Amino acid sequence: MSDLNGKIVMAIGCGTPDGQVNNGFAAAKAFLAAGAKVCIVDRDRAALNHARAALGEGADLDSRLTTVLADVGDEDSLSAAFDHCAGSLGEPTVLHFNVGIVVNGGLDTLETTAFAKALDINLTGAFAAMKQALPYMRRAGGGSIITVSSVGGMRYMGYDYPAYAASKAGLIELTKVVGAQYASEGIRANSIAPGLIETPLIHNSISGHYASVEDMLAARHALSPTGKMGQPEDIAKLAVFLASDDSSYINSTLIPVDGGLVHFAGTPKT
Repeated sequence: MSDLNGKIVMAIGCGTPDGQVNNGFAAAKAFLAAGAKVCIVDRDRAALNHARAALGEGADLDSRLTTVLADVGDEDSLSAAFDHCAGSLGEPTVLHFNVGIVVNGGLDTLETTAFAKALDINLTGAFAAMKQALPYMRRAGGGSIITVSSVGGMRYMGYDYPAYAASKAGLIELTKVVGAQYASEGIRANSIAPGLIETPLIHNSISGHYASVEDMLAARHALSPTGKMGQPEDIAKLAVFLASDDSSYINSTLIPVDGGLVHFAGTPKT
């Protein structure tokens, strides 16, 4: 694993509901294991408490970890979260944005306000977080922005969620543009596109597309080129690499973590 000693990470959307391991929490845990100082940000107080408890105790950990409540839809709370990180751990040089809601419904059923909500959280929220991170990274002489998008923002996945797809596609392009625009200042921006990953999100937002949870799991395992879904830790390992100096010449790119799914022909969902 890459060395993140000296790195200070704003890990947004990295709480864990009910102690379950999702992509965000797995990344926060991996950042800590690699030696970084980490500020876990979430809009759910219980998710923050579960994350803190799951990471354990110890003087070393206590000096490298803090949590703060903030909502990416509220720029004042987001600004306060960055201030909290700077005051508790130091000025952040890595932004890991792992926020995303799924809003189901197509043109014939989805209200325009619901479509706008998906964009507000998944895309505008990322813009707001990047905007807050920029001054800190400039003062440090550089930094790394990592966004978690989705293969759903790259191609039609067979699900009735065009709002989610549009927001993630926008996030991919926003990340690329930011990376290119600020590269001369030592600031990189890259996006990770998870494919079929076994997370709590699929149970909460996708299982309704299937006859049962068991059918969903079996179908998604079968659709993967590897014969099984990936795990949150697969996303976390790449996040650590992109946060590190080992990836210093990787910028403005999208990296799918999908076992090859985006290269399959046809519509993935059965």
